Amino acid sequence: MTPVILKKHAGFTLLEVILSVALSSLIILTVYFTYFGINKSIDAASEGQDVLEAGRILMELIKQDIRGISPPPKAQLISKIDDKETEDPSHRIDFITTSVMGRNTFGLSEVGYFIYNIPEKKEKIFVRRESKEVKDDPTEGGTNYELSKMITSFKLSFYDGVDWVDEWDSRSASKMPRQVRIMLKIKDDKGFTKEFVTDEVVPSAL
Repeated sequence: MTPVILKKHAGFTLLEVILSVALSSLIILTVYFTYFGINKSIDAASEGQDVLEAGRILMELIKQDIRGISPPPKAQLISKIDDKETEDPSHRIDFITTSVMGRNTFGLSEVGYFIYNIPEKKEKIFVRRESKEVKDDPTEGGTNYELSKMITSFKLSFYDGVDWVDEWDSRSASKMPRQVRIMLKIKDDKGFTKEFVTDEVVPSAL
């Protein structure tokens, strides 16, 4: 009779267990960080899209109003730097335009753009001023409409045909700038910041 030989089944060694646990932990961590990274990228893309969309809409609105700046003798454009003592001063611009938004029966309206600061709330509001009543001084009156709380800087430059200047007053210059350079800096609640810069021709000055 042939004897039956029973084989002894060996268990996992301590080293094998430690290696298995370490490998499993590494896989779990890799999956976690990959998932976290993807979610973060999706959130960042979404936030960035909001800033890009806001910048595109605001730029187009300002450019539309500038394109409609009325020709002489009704032409008026006054722009200056507000709060020059602050660390990052912004511009204010006021002008008479034939833009289709809010104009009176004569096809004209006063339009202005500026940043309104609320120091106690540490808040900035980008405002569009509009008036159907066209006056000799296009900087007064009208109604202010809040456009965005995401704008942190609004800067302008004006091309006179030779040089770019930071401020403009058509009353003393006796002419309109040929081009206006617009710069908007936008920041969302998560800190995503984007700067938009574009040049717009003033047709009535050509």
